[in-house]
Amino acid sequence: MAENWNNLDRLGGAMHDALCSILRDLTGEVAPFPKNLDTRTNGLLRGSGLGYSQFNELLLLLGYDRVTRSFFQFLLDGGTEYRSGAAFKSLKSVRTGVDRFRELAILNFGNVKFGFKYLSDPTRDLTDELARAGPIEPADFSKRHQPLLPVDPIPGDKTYFLGYLIKRQLDERLLQNPNDSAIKQQLQERRRIVEKGKRNQGAYLASDHMDVYVATSMRESHEYQMVNQVVDEIFNHPKLKKLNLRWFDPTQAFCEERIDKGLVEGLMLKRAACTLYLAQESDTLGKDSELASTLAQGKPVIAYIPSVTPKEQDKYVNDLLKMVARGSPNTDEKSLVLQQLRVFQPDAAWKDKQVIGWVVNRAKMNLADAKRRLGDCIGNHYDSRAKTLKESHPLGIQIHLQTGVANGVLVARTTSQCANLILRILTRTLKFRICEEIIDENRYLLLREQSTDSVFRVVTGDRFLTNAFWNFYTAK
Repeated sequence: MAENWNNLDRLGGAMHDALCSILRDLTGEVAPFPKNLDTRTNGLLRGSGLGYSQFNELLLLLGYDRVTRSFFQFLLDGGTEYRSGAAFKSLKSVRTGVDRFRELAILNFGNVKFGFKYLSDPTRDLTDELARAGPIEPADFSKRHQPLLPVDPIPGDKTYFLGYLIKRQLDERLLQNPNDSAIKQQLQERRRIVEKGKRNQGAYLASDHMDVYVATSMRESHEYQMVNQVVDEIFNHPKLKKLNLRWFDPTQAFCEERIDKGLVEGLMLKRAACTLYLAQESDTLGKDSELASTLAQGKPVIAYIPSVTPKEQDKYVNDLLKMVARGSPNTDEKSLVLQQLRVFQPDAAWKDKQVIGWVVNRAKMNLADAKRRLGDCIGNHYDSRAKTLKESHPLGIQIHLQTGVANGVLVARTTSQCANLILRILTRTLKFRICEEIIDENRYLLLREQSTDSVFRVVTGDRFLTNAFWNFYTAK
């Protein structure tokens, strides 16, 4: 999380790209013995190149630790097998190599200074260290065997029967009318779905590996349907379909006891390589705690927050109303629109004259106008959620409790983005760019995931926090 930067000893704007400044970025600290060696090093870079021995001499002159041949080669071209005579031929190539290293250090250690000390240590096998974080071939997933006990998918319009609310509602209705055959039929259907959910839970518990945990929160029947649709789109995406992935979807499993349910979901969070957090109409403490728990383990979280653009609003609203109508078949469409407006813009019934008029007299409602209003509210709601989680909410950045590395949430706005992120997380092929921000004269480093521009790692520029923080972790 933290990094030691002395902003009082800047080399100046004109020398920002000078080699001594770049070495400060490499080592994570200002040179103990600052010297202006640019004239000499620039001459080498323009001529025969800056070789391994010269690079180490430069480090020693500035007061830094020397590096190994493997480390030098990694800076030069990303490999680790040193080639005799290898040398940097330009300042730009040095900058590229240092940024390659900084990305690695921030990603794995959360601290450039410690990453430099650790990976440049002559007792360290750099090849082995890099291999641990290296890419995994998709074929390693596609060649997996099928599970001995597969999950038996429950249709989206039936998963609601696994909820606790529906059982209570059906029991109450049966009490009021013991001879209602429709209710008895629903209770019988629920028992069938519950048995399937219990078998699915056994399948999840027996599964030898788990790739993704799907974090959801459901109360209404249409929320179950929407989750089912989103999960289906993501894991049946062409990028994922052939990989034989396994994911835990709590809307496909049933557990009778509250305590056991918490233990099962905690185990799945521990086992999964990443969490897919589905932002919905409203979220719960349970789902938010699953996001936090994943980050605290140092594992990635993908937050799927739908993008409902003006072009997509009509379809999104109509699909939503159809799903809601399945759970309330006797409710007219105008009432359904008002119900959803209450969810996405709850204060409108008190503050907005148009909505107040609709509530008082639904005959005044123009259904097309009301749907457009609902679409705008939904789009604004999810845009605000995405911006908050991506840019301002403290929940968006949390530390790995074991290592101190600060982890950010990957905010995806489409199911296709989610599928791509899952693929890249599992195959260790996420792509990043390093960004620097000056806050109160301190330099902060942000590692942003390229496809979503989400902050994935952060390094604070607060020197006091740096010292205090790393004193409580091993990486000092």
